[in-house]
Amino acid sequence: MKKPSLLSGILIVFFLLVSILIAKSFVVKISSTHLRAEPQFYAQSLAVLKAGESVEQLETKEGWIKVKTSRGLTGWVHSCAVKPKGVALLASASSLKTDASADEVALAGKGFNKQVEGEYKARNPNISFAMVDKMLQLKISPSSIKTFLARGKLGEFGREK
Repeated sequence: MKKPSLLSGILIVFFLLVSILIAKSFVVKISSTHLRAEPQFYAQSLAVLKAGESVEQLETKEGWIKVKTSRGLTGWVHSCAVKPKGVALLASASSLKTDASADEVALAGKGFNKQVEGEYKARNPNISFAMVDKMLQLKISPSSIKTFLARGKLGEFGREK
């Protein structure tokens, strides 16, 4: 029986380490999200993270991920706002587009892209997206969210103590 070589052992360890590191890297997949002081939607916002921004996982708790940003900030983001960072593969053709703009990521998150949106507008010339745009501009304070959850006995306020 042939003994495994030192090189194959080193390669196995290398790929295991890379796998672990990739699994702990995330990228913001929505147009923006808040980095929170606590794992709660109404917790103090420490910063706003934009689409495409990378974060490193520190721990997880009930759907929340404690992360560290490239700016060195540490806080919590909800898991629905991020996705595991994939491995970047090199494109063989220099004209091949390998990344997406923040607008494209935001549209894709809504199930749209520029082409689909354009075709829909062409089929429905009288439709207005003004109300959708207006809704996207709404800002709801963390204290309002907390009050809403408490009055409706939702989330942690609906649990038995």
